[in-house]
Order: sequence, then structure tokens, then C-alpha cells
Amino acid sequence: MRLRAHHVTLGDITRRLSQENINVPAGIARQSETEYTIRSLGWLTSLDEIKGLPLSSTGGRTVTIGAVADIQDSYQEPREYVRLNGEPAVGVSISKQSDANTITTAKAVKERLERVTQMYPHLRYSVTFDQSVYVQNSVHHLMTHAVIGGVLAVLVLLFFLRNIQSTLVVSLSIPVSIISTFSLLYLCGFTLNTMSLSGLALATGLIVDDAVVVMENIFRHLERDKRTIRDAAITGTQEILSAVIASTWTVMVVFLPLLLIKGQAGQMFSQFALVVIFSLAVSLLVATTIVPMLSTRLISGTAHAEMLETWREHPTLLMRLFLRCGAWFSTLDDSYRNGLRWALRFRWVTVIGALLITLSSLLLLKYVGTEMMPPTDSGNLSVSVRLPPGTALAKTDRVMRQVEEIVQRNPNVASAFASIGGGRGGGFGGGNASQGSISVRLKDGHRESSEELVEEIRRELGRIPGVRPRVSSMDIVSRLMSGGNDNIQIVIFGNDLPTLSTLSRQVMGAIREVPGLENMDVNWQESMPELQWTIDRQKAAQLGVSFRDISDALSVSTNGAIATYFQEGGYQYPIVVQLPEAERKTVEAMANLVITPSGNGGDRAVTLRQVARHHFAVGPNQITRQDRQRYIAVTGIPGDRPVGDIQRDIERALADMRFPSGYYWAWGTSQQQQKEEFAGMGVAVFLAIAIIYMLLAAQFESLRHPFAIMLSVPLAVTGVILALFLTDRSFGLTAMIGMLMLVGIVVKNGILLVDYTNTLRRRGIARDEAILTASPTRLRPILMTAFATIFGMLPIALGLGHGSEIHTPMATTVIGGLLTSTLLTLFVVPVAYTFLDELAARRGHTGSEASGDGIEPEATDKPGTPLVS
Repeated sequence: MRLRAHHVTLGDITRRLSQENINVPAGIARQSETEYTIRSLGWLTSLDEIKGLPLSSTGGRTVTIGAVADIQDSYQEPREYVRLNGEPAVGVSISKQSDANTITTAKAVKERLERVTQMYPHLRYSVTFDQSVYVQNSVHHLMTHAVIGGVLAVLVLLFFLRNIQSTLVVSLSIPVSIISTFSLLYLCGFTLNTMSLSGLALATGLIVDDAVVVMENIFRHLERDKRTIRDAAITGTQEILSAVIASTWTVMVVFLPLLLIKGQAGQMFSQFALVVIFSLAVSLLVATTIVPMLSTRLISGTAHAEMLETWREHPTLLMRLFLRCGAWFSTLDDSYRNGLRWALRFRWVTVIGALLITLSSLLLLKYVGTEMMPPTDSGNLSVSVRLPPGTALAKTDRVMRQVEEIVQRNPNVASAFASIGGGRGGGFGGGNASQGSISVRLKDGHRESSEELVEEIRRELGRIPGVRPRVSSMDIVSRLMSGGNDNIQIVIFGNDLPTLSTLSRQVMGAIREVPGLENMDVNWQESMPELQWTIDRQKAAQLGVSFRDISDALSVSTNGAIATYFQEGGYQYPIVVQLPEAERKTVEAMANLVITPSGNGGDRAVTLRQVARHHFAVGPNQITRQDRQRYIAVTGIPGDRPVGDIQRDIERALADMRFPSGYYWAWGTSQQQQKEEFAGMGVAVFLAIAIIYMLLAAQFESLRHPFAIMLSVPLAVTGVILALFLTDRSFGLTAMIGMLMLVGIVVKNGILLVDYTNTLRRRGIARDEAILTASPTRLRPILMTAFATIFGMLPIALGLGHGSEIHTPMATTVIGGLLTSTLLTLFVVPVAYTFLDELAARRGHTGSEASGDGIEPEATDKPGTPLVS
């Protein structure tokens, strides 16, 4: 009313404030011999000064701002509420730089927070989300698993070797290789993170393989050939050197394709691959140099035989256990030799049996799910609530208080940080007042799992009428890989928003019954209630009012406008010009809004009701585009089912759905990324197999012997499928890495068998006799390396502790594949070797030359007795 009485508009006040609150430099003045810089000071210094600013002069009287407006040192209208555990709070989000360390950054922030607490003791602070806690737990558990795995691997070797000195020599390769690997981390600028430590933890069981093979061969030469320890170390290492180098290189080269993969998988696993490659390279160097040297220093010439006699005369508990293990190993050697002799006699039965076992395991493949990455438990939950569009902020706040009370009532919750509404919404008159969210931090050592708590909280929130709650576990790894927890996204493309909205509802109805798909929602709100003013352009033109005049008046009066800034104590405070809340919230109040014509209407004031009429309608809340096409996305979170199984059910549910012309659906970016990552990993596995085959062909100077060795790879598939099926784990990127590692590991066993068989044949021993001699001789090193690897990875496969969920499928895959592959390789590879040898003979080659494979009798060596321990 005061504005109309004095013929003043909000625009006049805004312009006057911006004109008066300035500080402008000018030229230079001179007084005597001194020059002065000229500056006009116009900054407003107090509220009284603002009140006294003149606006206009009417009837000889000056109209000031204080005559038409109330000036207050206040705050803007709140459009967002933030609470911590039900009390008003302010939230600060801190993100590290891309090249910064998470743990170091979090530690520095906490130290600075302690200093702030000392400066402002009346304020209370609480950390509601800390990613470094999850990283620290992951690193701690990986280090623990690596130590436990190393101890278990050493115990396995102790009971196989039954000699403390020999076990000590082999065990030294673990710390030497791991400590040497730290130099790679330093030179490459890597940190001790979850990927580098997982590489070290998984390599712990592999590191001892070369040392075991070399040590066992030295030990065998020492006892059976009655040589001195020096001669046994030299001849034993030389005899096995080529096989050890080839077998280690097969494991190392499988990780090389990982360095060529692009995308998130390449970034995540390239460091993992380099750590494994370097640790294995160091272990190879240790096995061929340090192990023989230490053997000559720590193992006496009498070695094992005299110790066995001493044990029999003065047995202890450990000695009795060693003697029992020795008897069991001797029985195992005899049983394996008899079983292998039977397999060579009934070769087709052996091959067909192995083939049936492998093919039958494929029947379980449909029960093994697929996923991008295993779900992880970070100890944080996310709760989001959506009310009908247009819901007032006050009502949303009341509903969110009920949600907060339910969440805080749970005994596993440590803190709940709630945010209701949004910030200033510019021309749309505010933020999204119908939505709220809560970030929940669980107590350390909470009794129930995050998934159980999600179900419990979701069930309780479902009782609040009119509320659409979405409760999910904050999966940190999923956020890094796919950008969030909504791992399943169906994108519907088209031009017309109402049609897209209708199709999105139909899609939600079609997939609603898909098991395991939870928290379904649409990323687009159908409509937002609007109060629209339609301008009568002809009347507005007659009164000299433009559309810009009307829209500016509406914007300034309802949303406010920053005229200038008030300077005080080195800080700037915005001076906002806005109508009182009582005069801008209702239609009647807005209809009386004064508009000053900018055209030829002179000083005559015009009200909004004279040039416009109002009506209530709805309008789009947002328009989303992808590749310049409009779309609406239907999102959901996978529950207790693998993502791959849910996707297959969704595809079947949408197969019969008909879309109008120009409209279609596609998977979201997360699913497309998963497809690309799996394709890249598939190429990596293919390249690894090809590289290994070429490496073996160069090693054996043959194209057939590598084929016999590579048969151990498909034999590992049976164990992989069984292990994942029995543990109810899905096949994802980490399991694919396990498969890649498995390709190199299982080939090592075949190399040991074929290489020694060829060595015996070059000494003039017949083929079958060479097989029956070489295979039992290599049985113990094969079992030792296999069980050392299995027990080394067992702590990771058990998945104990937070942060270990990522690596459990990897270790499970390796353990399962190694178990079946080791068992079947011991029989299938020798049988395949005989088939390929006969194939070479039928193609015109003589017996001992067997294919031009370089198997020729040694001129100087005489056939000796089989070296079987």
C-alpha cells in the first residue's frame, strides 16, 4: 500500500540501492608537492543510512526508502531444513582432489576440525559420512588376510616337505618377494590401497610355487642320488630351470592384457596386475638364486633320511605327524601311479569322463548370476522420501520428522543427517520442497547387516501414508563404477513427455513382479503445480506496460532480487528487495502488484490485475535428454538376486510390450558399461590364452605339446562354476580377474608334467614309462603349489570383515578352478600327451622324435632309474 501511495515500485528501490552503494576511484589531485588518489566513497554503512536514501520527491516532500519499506538485518526465507539427529544443523561436504589419498585427506580434515572445535567450543561437530573408514577397514583386513594366507601356505609346505630347514628356505621367498614389490609401488607412485594389497594378498600363495618346485627337485637329488648338497642344488636347479621359468611366465603374461583395457576396469585392475607381475618376477629370481644358495647353507648332506631314523627312535607329536604324512604321501604316490596306469590303458574312458564332468557342470551355469561388482557394506544407508509434487515445504518437514524418528529409533543407527527441500530455485520460485533425504551412519560392529537394516527400515517407513520411501545401502564401489546405487536403469526414448510418462508407468507395471528388483522409481516428476499469469497484450500495450515489466515485477516481488551488497567487517551481505510474505503468497495479493510502465504510460501505476489473469495448471518439472533425445528412466535397486538374473527377467517382461513409432527402450549407462567391461575382460582372457600358447610353443619348440598343456584350462571351468554355485556368489569383474589368474596357474601343472616327461624321453626312456615316471615324480610339487595357493587365498575367499566383499569372488574362482583342474590335469594331460604323440607318429614321424618336438635321446646320458621320492 505504501508503494502505491508514493507511486514507487520495487524496481525503483532496487535501482536506487545499486546507484547509491558504490565506491568509485577517480583521477589524481595535487596539494603542494603531494599527489592524492581521488576516490568517491558511497558505501552504505548502517541500516539508518539505507532508510534515509531518497527515492523521489512528491509535493515538495522527499520520499525515502524507510518511508515505503521495512529494513531488517535478517535472513532469506528458508527453503531447506537440515537436521542432525533431530536438531538443526549445517552440512559441509568435503571431496578430495583426484590425485589425493583418501585416508590422508580424511585425517587432515579431522585434525583441522579439532582446531575449529577449540576455536568455537560452543559448536558441536559430527562426521556423518567418512569414506576413509571403509578404505581403512579394507586395507586392514587385506593385510590380515595376506598374513594368515602366508602362514597357512607355510604350514602346507611344512607338512609336505616334513623338514623345517627346507620349509624355512622356501618360506623366505614370501617376505623377500613382498618387500621387493614395495619398490615397484614407490617407483610407480602407487599407494597401499585395496587393489595393490589385494594383488599382494592373492599373490602370497603363488609366490612360493617356484621355490617349492626348485626346493623339491634339489631335495630329490640330494636323497635319491646321494649327492652333496652343493651338487644337488646345482643339478636340481638346472634340471627344473626351464620349466620354472616357463610356468612363471605363463602366470605373469595373463595379466598383461589388463594393462590394455580401457574404462573403469582398466583403471581399477592395472595396479593390481602390475603388483602381481612384479611379485612373481621377484619370486622367480628368488627361487633360482637365493633358494639354491640357502639350501647349501641350511640343509645338511645327510638331510632327511637320518632325521627320519631319529624321529622313529625318539618320536614327538610333530615327528609323529610328519611320519604319518610321509606314509600317506607314499600311499598317494602308489595310488596315483596305479590310477595313471589305468588311465593310460583306458584312454578314451578317461577323456570322455573328463569331458562329461566338464559339460555337466555347465548345467549349473544358469544358476550362477552375473554382476558388475559385488555389493559392499560401507556401514552407511541412504533414505530418500518423495511426496506428491507441489507438497508444501512445511508438510514435507512434518513427514520427514516422522521418518527421522523411525530411523533414529533403530538401535544400530549412530547418526541420521536429514535434508528437507532445496535451495533457491531461481525463476521456479524455490527448490524441490516435496523431497527429503537422510544419510544414516551405522554403529561400528552393528549386529545386523546393512541389507537386513534396509528391509527393516523400509518396512516401517511404508506405514506412513502418502510417502514413497527409498532405502538403500551406500555402496561405495558401485558409486565409483556406475555413478550410484541405482544399478538397474531402463531408459525410454521419445519426443512427447506425456507419452513417455505413460510408457514409464506401463514399464513399471510390467517389471513390478520381477523378483529382487526393489525401490523402483522414475527419474522424472510428471507435473508440478503452477500459478500461471496470462498477459492481455493489447491492454498492456495501451497502458504502456511490456511483458518484461510484468515478468520482472513478478520475479522481484515473489522471489526477491539482490540490489547490492552491504560491506561490514570484511564480509559482504546481500541486500535483497522483496515484498513481505503476506503480500506475495496469495493470488489476491499478487493481483494488486504495482507495475511501473516503461513505455509511454508515463508515471501512471498499473496493477497486475489490469493486464493479466491467473489460472492454475501443471507444467513439467524437468526435461531430461541423452544424446539430444528426450528420455525418462525407470530405475531400481537389485535386492537379494544377481543383477544379471534381474536383467534377464526384465528383458522377458518387456519383450511383449509394444512401443509407439519413434519410442523405444534401452539399458542405462550402468548396464551398457557392464557390457563393455565384460567384453573387454573377455578379450583379455582370449589374449592371455593366445600369449600363453605362443610362449609354450617357443618353450617346447612344438605346436602339439602346448595344446596338451592348455587342456587344463577348460578343466578348471568345472571348479569355477561349482565354487560360485555352492557359495552363492555371482560372476562379475573380480571373478573374471580370478579366471584370468587361473588360466596362468593351471597351465603350470601341465608344464611340470610335460617338461619332465620330455626330459626322460630324451634320456631314452619309452613314452609310457616316461609318463609313469614323470607324473608321480611331479605329483608332490604340483600338490604343494596347488594347496599353498589354495590355502593362501582361503582367508580372502571366506570374506570375513568389511571391505573384503570385492575380492571374495576372485579368490573363490581361483580355489574352485584349481581344485578340479589339479585333479583332472594329473590324468587328462598325460593321456592327451599320448594321443598327440601318436598323431605325430601317424603323420610320418618316428617314435622318439614325436613331432619334431625336440625330443631326441641325449647322447651322453644313460637311462637311469626313475627318480621317484
